[in-house]
Formats: sequence, C-alpha cells, structure tokens
Amino acid sequence: MLREFGPILDDVAQALDLIVLCLSFYMTVEIYRFKDAMYEGLWIQYILIFLMYILCWITCSSIYRVRHARRFMSMRLESKQLIKANIVAFALTIISILLFRPNLIHSRFIFYFEAIGLALILTEHSLIRLALQAWRSMGRNVRYVLIIGNGQAAKTFLEKIRENPQLGYKVIGYLAEERNGLEIPYLGDYSNLQNVLNLKIVDITAITASLSDQSIRNCLELLEVMGKTVTILLDDLISKVACCRQVNLDGLPLVSYEGHPRLPGHEFAKRMLDIFLTGVGLLVLSPLLLVIAITIKFTSPGPVLFAQKRVGLNGRTFNIYKFRSMVENAEELKAKLAHLNEMNGPVFKITNDPRVTPIGRLLRRTSLDELPQLWNVFKGDMSLVGPRPPLPSEVNMYDPKHRKRLSVKPGITCIWQISGRNEVDFEEWMEMDAEYV
Repeated sequence: MLREFGPILDDVAQALDLIVLCLSFYMTVEIYRFKDAMYEGLWIQYILIFLMYILCWITCSSIYRVRHARRFMSMRLESKQLIKANIVAFALTIISILLFRPNLIHSRFIFYFEAIGLALILTEHSLIRLALQAWRSMGRNVRYVLIIGNGQAAKTFLEKIRENPQLGYKVIGYLAEERNGLEIPYLGDYSNLQNVLNLKIVDITAITASLSDQSIRNCLELLEVMGKTVTILLDDLISKVACCRQVNLDGLPLVSYEGHPRLPGHEFAKRMLDIFLTGVGLLVLSPLLLVIAITIKFTSPGPVLFAQKRVGLNGRTFNIYKFRSMVENAEELKAKLAHLNEMNGPVFKITNDPRVTPIGRLLRRTSLDELPQLWNVFKGDMSLVGPRPPLPSEVNMYDPKHRKRLSVKPGITCIWQISGRNEVDFEEWMEMDAEYV
C-alpha cells in the first residue's frame, strides 16, 4: 500500500514540486522573452531570485507540511497550506532581496514567477489527489477497518470516516457485546475476533470501547500476537485536548496531551526570526535609542529605563524593560488613581494618566517607549508577536480560562494591540489572546 512507502513518496512529491517551480521559472522567462523584456545581464538576476525562492519554498513547505499525510487532509486544507507556504516563501524572498540585493526588487519578475508558481503547484497537487482517488476507486490503496465497541464513540468514528472519503477507509463491520443499530454489519461479540481476523481482510482495528474492560484487553493481546495495527479512540474527556504526541522517557512509552497545537518547526522558525529581527533592529536603532535615553535623562529625574516584573510562559517571571515615560514615583501614585481606571477586570489603564511626563506622552503615542523590549525578545523572555505579559498582581486575579494566554511566550504586539486597545474590554481582550494561542 502507498502508506508503507510514505517517506519515499514524500521525497518524490517534493521533487515534483521543485520540477513544477522550475517549469514556472521557464514560463516566466518565456513571457519576458515574448514581451521583449529580456536583456543581457538579467539572467543572473533572475537565477538569483529563483534560487532564493526555491530555498524559501523548501523551508516553508516543510514547516507547513504540505505533503504530510495527504490522506488526513481535505483538498481545502491542503490548498490552504500550499497558499500559506507560497505566500510566506514569497515574503521571505522579498525580505532577503531587500536585505542583500535591493536593486533586484525593481523587477516585477518575482511577482509573475510567484503567481505562475502558485497556480501550477495547486494544479499539480489537485491532479495528484484526483489520481489517488481514482486509484482507490479501483480498489487499490484502500484500508479495511474493523471496529471493536459500540455506542456513541463508534458512531462518531463512523461519521468521521464518512465525512472524509479521502482517507480511503472502508469499515467491514463491528464487534460488540450486543447489536446496537450501527449501520454496518454486526460481526458478533468480542470472542469472535479471531474468526473475523481469519476470514476477513483487516488492516486497522479501531477500539471504541473502554480499555478497562477485560474482554477488550484480551482483544488487544490477540491483536498484538497477530501483528495487527490498532487505533484507540480517546474518550470524551481526553478528546477535548487539542492534540497528543508520543513521548519516549528512557524506554518508557508515554502519550502527552496538549491544550493547544504545538508545531516545533514553527516555534523554532519563530524564535530564529525573533533573534534575527531584534538583533538587526537593536543595531539599526541604536542611534535612536541613544537619543531617546539622553532626552529622558535631561527632561525628568529618575532612571532612563523602567524595569517591571511581568509573568511570561507558563508563569515564569522576568523583568520587562521600557523607556521610562512616567514620573519616578509612578507606582506609589497608582493606588490613588485606582478610581480613574477605564478597564474592567484586573487591568489598570487611564487615557490621560497624570503620571506620564511630557516626553513620555510622545513616546507612548509613537510606541517608542516599547523599543527596549527588543532586548527581552532577543534574550528569549518574549517574542515579537504574542499576548502582552501581565503583572503578577493581575494574574492572581485571573479566572482559569484567562490563564490560557500564559501557555505561549508573551510578545510586544498581538491581536489586541491592533484591535482598539482601551476600546476593547477585558473579556474581549482575553478572547483575542485565546484566539492567538
């Protein structure tokens, strides 16, 4: 079956993608020839753009897993992942060109190449999917499934299979202590498992009954002895988590359940991007940072930087840095101004805060007071994008649902910052952060 050769087929699919991108490059060049826009010396420029895009595409296609487990992706989801990978690859290519060869961006070649490449890649993947569906319609690459158990779990499993015909699964029937009306053949009770396995083709056995049942344990032992593939449907409680992954603890197999999807490749790429952008930003902005620091020092008494304890990933505390925009004793005055708070919930915000210095108002209006947080990002306490890190006193007043925002690294900006800030109430703010998570 095709699945057994999955890694090899993924390599073949990647090679096909690269061939399609080469074809896109050729077609774009031919368009330029037809328009008489191909001049001497442009070849090198176009080749550089092409090679940069290919490098970005290989990285992005891996991150977005555009070829991973096509069985478990609908055409809509696969197309969505392809479009994301292409757009990000295009953006990274533009950024790379602007950083290293900005004169190349004057050419519209990359825009034509991106449009043609995306169209051909989507066409290629659609044709592959149609070919696989045709292959399965002829009885090839089909997986025959036996269900052990009944009740709501079995019904849910059947519904998912019927809603996703691209999986190529065909249910042959079910075993249960008694018939319960499932619209598939009833093959007897659990003791009949060996006879079913002897007489029918069974590629996958799906367990939808409780594992605490001794009869189910006996079935599992038999399936292990016979070398069968077993899929266990999680119960309602565990299925509420976002995803699970297998963990090996010094030879002890474990299953880890997580409250939100984790994609290590995405997290690594995000961290590398944070380091690169903040490193460049700190170097480029160093003259501006120096000017702001000198201005603060000479316009109001007190330190240039304001350090404050904040709560980060999973409750870790760290010092966040800002340019000081308030008077030196601002924290002491906060209690006296509590009645002016414009935000509901455990958050303190005042539009015309009397503690803010004149230069501080300008810094806040332009968000320049946040620039020292680039160092927080570079160190790894924060990310460029993520929920704003709260104060420990605010976290102590959170409801359990609000703590979801602490399950990712905090950031300089997030959905809330671009959605009205003080015009958004506390609950809406928390919902926006939960959406980001």
